[in-house]
Amino acid sequence: MQEDPQRKSRGGCVINITSQMGHVGAPTRTVYCMTKHAMEGFTKALAVELAPGNIRVNSVAPTFLETPLTAPMFARPEFAKWVMERIPLGRLGQLDEVAASVVYVASEAAGLMTGASLVIDGGWTAQ
Repeated sequence: MQEDPQRKSRGGCVINITSQMGHVGAPTRTVYCMTKHAMEGFTKALAVELAPGNIRVNSVAPTFLETPLTAPMFARPEFAKWVMERIPLGRLGQLDEVAASVVYVASEAAGLMTGASLVIDGGWTAQ
């Protein structure tokens, strides 16, 4: 098999961090969903635009994460219940899971991946 010269060119990788909310809608999150949908469209358009330069553009779209910033949101029982009812795996995401996803998308293992969104949401958007 002959080497593809494009694979050898320097190129690069752009990774946008978006959200599962860029793939669905939710009550009281209209503006947030709108901006995340925009980022998903931007990812696709930029991927097509930069592909000739061997630059890949993808997004990583996590579900709600367990962080100090989300703790006050999950302290509200009705919000916590609403979120947990929508995640089939039954748990929040962890920062190390997002980091591992970013490492994968940036790696050569994802060398043919461009214009895609890696949704790491515990099954939220599968429903």
